Amino acid sequence: MSNVGSVTLTPPTNTTSTTGNASAVLTQQDFLQLMVAQMTQQDPLADSSGSGGSGSSTSDYVNQLMSMTNLTTMQTMSAQQGVALAQQLPGATVSLTDSSGNSISGVVTGTTVSTNGVNVTVNGVSYPASDITGIQPAAQTSNTSNAAAAGS
Repeated sequence: MSNVGSVTLTPPTNTTSTTGNASAVLTQQDFLQLMVAQMTQQDPLADSSGSGGSGSSTSDYVNQLMSMTNLTTMQTMSAQQGVALAQQLPGATVSLTDSSGNSISGVVTGTTVSTNGVNVTVNGVSYPASDITGIQPAAQTSNTSNAAAAGS
């Protein structure tokens, strides 16, 4: 049995509650601290295949780290797509189904982006963008139509 040594983890500031009890959420920073502690305490001559009872191999940690990095990248891309959507929607006519199942149609007069996603304001009421079932882009004034009208 190997002694991992002393590792100090600070409690995460974000917690979730599913049954009324707050549970800690491990972050990528916490994982890196654990991985470094494990790697510094490893015996380089010991069996690292996992079959020797010594725990996870270095490649297991690297695979887990890559998975966490991929997840972070996907979350960043999703947030960027939400901002792009929020910039394109004002002035567009949308159809949506609210949480009660009612079909609503109207012009988007505003958008907000938060950690919960993008919300749109239609007919003075805010709805999650995920309720949108159809989008008709806002009419854009074309310089060519203005030039054609001026030439007539």
